[in-house]
Amino acid sequence: MRTLGVAAILAALTMPALSADLTPSAFRALLDGQDATAVVQSLDENTWNAFLAHVEAGHRGWIDLVPLLAPGTAGSTSESLAITLSRALKANPAGVLSVLAANPYGPTDICGEIDSAVSAIEAARFIDEALVKVAAVMDPALSEARDACLYALTDARIAALM
Repeated sequence: MRTLGVAAILAALTMPALSADLTPSAFRALLDGQDATAVVQSLDENTWNAFLAHVEAGHRGWIDLVPLLAPGTAGSTSESLAITLSRALKANPAGVLSVLAANPYGPTDICGEIDSAVSAIEAARFIDEALVKVAAVMDPALSEARDACLYALTDARIAALM
């Protein structure tokens, strides 16, 4: 019981520091001591949104954390992470494809789901840009994920314009 109290105090002390000094290594340190579900549940909204912003911007260190954190997401956090990865296709398609290759999400989760808050024309433009970026990834280790993503993007483009 005493260990639980110490862990709770340490977690409380760690989270404000994480919000102020948000780094991929800080997340990795949290993941070394807890499972992904505990880490995701301990994040406040500002920290989660900052994490998503880094992923959407395509920052590789942050995208590399997604396969580690994805198993700890559910419901809205899982959905927000998938949407963020979709948006990151234009900024860092190879990074997103590496997440697909790691299998925390399927190709339709990331490449086939387009933000419903945008118009059909905006969705088609986004998909066109993502198609070009994803098609340009020539890493043989990512070819299967690339091809699956291209297929899902093509289906999403057709659906967006229907």
